[in-house]
Amino acid sequence: MKKNNAFTLIELLVVIAIIALLMAVIIPALGLAKEKAKTLSCRANTRSMSLALRLYTEDTGGKLFSYLSGLYINQLADQLGEMDEVRYCPSTKMNETSSGAGSSKRTWFWTSGVSEPEHGSYGLNGWLYHYPFGTGFTWIESDDNLEKMAYPNTLTAVNSASVPVFFDAIWVDAWPKDTDTAPAGLNLENGGRGSDSPVNNHIQRLLINRHRGGINVSFLDGHVESLKLEKLWSLKWHREFKLFHDDKLRTDDTPIYVK
Repeated sequence: MKKNNAFTLIELLVVIAIIALLMAVIIPALGLAKEKAKTLSCRANTRSMSLALRLYTEDTGGKLFSYLSGLYINQLADQLGEMDEVRYCPSTKMNETSSGAGSSKRTWFWTSGVSEPEHGSYGLNGWLYHYPFGTGFTWIESDDNLEKMAYPNTLTAVNSASVPVFFDAIWVDAWPKDTDTAPAGLNLENGGRGSDSPVNNHIQRLLINRHRGGINVSFLDGHVESLKLEKLWSLKWHREFKLFHDDKLRTDDTPIYVK
């Protein structure tokens, strides 16, 4: 009798079911591996920018450039060489439609004082800027507060391992305070700008779901950490920042990020 080598319908269905099961296991794992690679690349970017800032301040006696001097991307260009290699988190796409804040997956768009629009994925801790006394930075609150809160010298800052420098953000800089809150309705895909007169809730600029409920933060001593959003109140953003070591909650006592 002639041997029949064809697959039966049952056998085909079993093979298809096995392939589907394998795909269901492999695809999420590949997605996690891809996201992990993006996070590591982002950490390398923030570390490179912090190193550039360190080189800059070594030439200036520990003083950073003024807030009015221009965008940090341009101020640190000589130390970094090609800033375009590190200014973008790989988890973000270029925002080419309108000027303004970015989001968890979109870069910010800057046009003030530049010949061509600038884009980026990271923010700078505004309390590190150099503030000549009496120059009218009252929008932050007062010259007296700046004298007490801002870091006048980055090279001699106390507890440099807890002082943030660069971080994932929707805007170019931020002035977080210990009184900042996470509003109940804050959308972690878009974050929030907070208010500038006076500075209030600037920490919202960092409250974005860019790296699975967390962001990358570099510090004055040169190290970088991936931090949960709930832990951002445990960093020494300014000299009088009152640290909160537990997981911070939203204003309605719910977690900031829910998996």
